[in-house]
Amino acid sequence: MSDMLFYDKIVPLDTDKHKNTKIALISDYSFTARTNSVPVAGIEFIASSKEFPITFIQNTEGKFIPVIILGMEDDTNLFVTDDGRWNAYYLPAYIRRYPFVPSVGDDKDKLNICVDESYSGFGSESGVPLFNEDGSPSPLMEEVIKLVQDYHGSLQRTSEFCDRLAEADLLTEFNAEFGSRDRKRKFKLSGLYAVDEEKLLNLSEDKALDFFKRGEFSWIYSHLHSLTNFPKMVDIFFS
Repeated sequence: MSDMLFYDKIVPLDTDKHKNTKIALISDYSFTARTNSVPVAGIEFIASSKEFPITFIQNTEGKFIPVIILGMEDDTNLFVTDDGRWNAYYLPAYIRRYPFVPSVGDDKDKLNICVDESYSGFGSESGVPLFNEDGSPSPLMEEVIKLVQDYHGSLQRTSEFCDRLAEADLLTEFNAEFGSRDRKRKFKLSGLYAVDEEKLLNLSEDKALDFFKRGEFSWIYSHLHSLTNFPKMVDIFFS
C-alpha cells in the first residue's frame, strides 16, 4: 500500500501563493473507488469496527500498520457508489482529510500543511477561501489544521502500539478465504495479520497491564470484533 493514496501533486500551502485560493468541499468520493484499504488510527477502531474489517499489514519497511478493508479485490471499494456517494456511516479520517496532508520540515516538531493540487475542487471559484484577507487561516483552514495535526498525532501513537504488538509477538498472519453463497466463486485475501487471542491471553501480567493502562485493550478487541464484518462484505460483493 502506498503511503500517499489518492494524492498526485502535493504542494505546501503558502500564504502568499494561495492567499486568494478557494477550495470546494468534497461531496464526491469517487477518488476512493479503486482503493480496497486505507490506514486507520487506533482511536478510530471502535467506530470502524461496526462496519469494516480492521487488519494489520506490513509496509515496505517491515513495520505493521492497521488498515480498514474496503474491498474484497484489488482496486475495488465496496463502500462508494457509482455516483460517488460514501455508502457507510463512518468515514475514515484518512479519507476525511483529503486533499490535505502534513509534511515535516526541518523543525520536526512543526507540521506543514500541504494540499493535492490535482484535486478537481482546488481553486474552485465557488469554493471556500483557505485564508482570510489578512493572510490568517480561514475558519475552514483552522478546522483542516486541527484535523491534520490530530490525525498525525494519532497515527504516531498507533505506530507505537503496533510496535508493541509486534514486540510481544501478538500478530499472526492469516489468509481470509471467501466464497459466494452458491459456492460458485471463491477468492482470498493474503498478507493480512490479526492479533492472536490465545497469545494475548497468555501475555505476561506486566505487558498486559501496559496495554490496559494505555487504553489499548479496547483497540485490540475492536479489531478482533471487526473481523466478523468479512461475511457482510462478501454479501455486498456478490449482491
